Amino acid sequence: MPDPEITITSLGEVLGRDLAALKRSAIEQLTLPELSGDTATDAALETLLDRMCLSLALSKPIGLVTWAEREVRRVGRAGVSDMLCAAAHSISVAAGSYSIDRPRVVASLDLLAAEAQRAAFGTPSTATTQTEVDRAADVLLAMLAERDAATSCNSKATAVWARRLATALGFDSDGVEFVELCGLLHDVGKVATPDAILKKPGPLTPEEWAVMRGHAAAGARILEQIPSLRRCAFVVRSHHERFDGNGYPDQLRGNAIPFEARVIAVADSFNAMVTDRPYRRAMAPRAAMKILEEGRGTQWDPNIVDAFLALFERKVPAATPRMLHAVV
Repeated sequence: MPDPEITITSLGEVLGRDLAALKRSAIEQLTLPELSGDTATDAALETLLDRMCLSLALSKPIGLVTWAEREVRRVGRAGVSDMLCAAAHSISVAAGSYSIDRPRVVASLDLLAAEAQRAAFGTPSTATTQTEVDRAADVLLAMLAERDAATSCNSKATAVWARRLATALGFDSDGVEFVELCGLLHDVGKVATPDAILKKPGPLTPEEWAVMRGHAAAGARILEQIPSLRRCAFVVRSHHERFDGNGYPDQLRGNAIPFEARVIAVADSFNAMVTDRPYRRAMAPRAAMKILEEGRGTQWDPNIVDAFLALFERKVPAATPRMLHAVV
């Protein structure tokens, strides 16, 4: 029986709990033969559906540009368009089982698909180059270093761990680079945090923590204003969400948290634990790993924690030349 309490916003959360069923439906809607039965397309559809459900839940496009930019290089514009149509159709059909205005759902899906289409079909003259990305990121990191050297160092170290973890998880080269970039920028919102809180040589009060927690949303707002880095905003906003839904700023739960943000959360937490802070000494790596293991399924995605622990036990390879330059 339809739930009268389901709204177009909560619909995204409800549908996000059953991505497997949505994916099966979307696969049946694909019209390009070369996409059917392809493992990479299967994974891409699941990611797309995840992000479309999240976008419905937050009433704004979240992560669709990144998805489209990546997939258009793999399957071309026609393939991206086909997957967008298939995903929107599967969500629209599923929404029909709830007592909400179906045309409103379709209209919202159209807006979300259009955001991804613009990224996929953008002309070369407006495309972002890697040089533009690097320059913009360098400016923000330099600004963060001037504001607080410790936060800047933490960002660079987190990016090293995030890159290693993304590689171990099987991300393609573009995905690894994207996670690394988000790791570098994850704390950029701390430029808006007052010195009395950011540099306090002791534990924060509950009121000060409330201010400190604003850095995730502030970082997303900053990145949304920079075209070459806009695609990182949704990951930066979500890097302090918890797997059990008790994180911030949006209290996202489980798979509703962008996958890249879940990777950053583990890398950032580990690095924070093994780094000296004004109010405590660094933990031994083994102690930090034990805390990660204890937080599987509550604070962190259990699969990502397992991958990180396995990575650490394998004595991970040295950082790439680019990242060695970053951590100097």
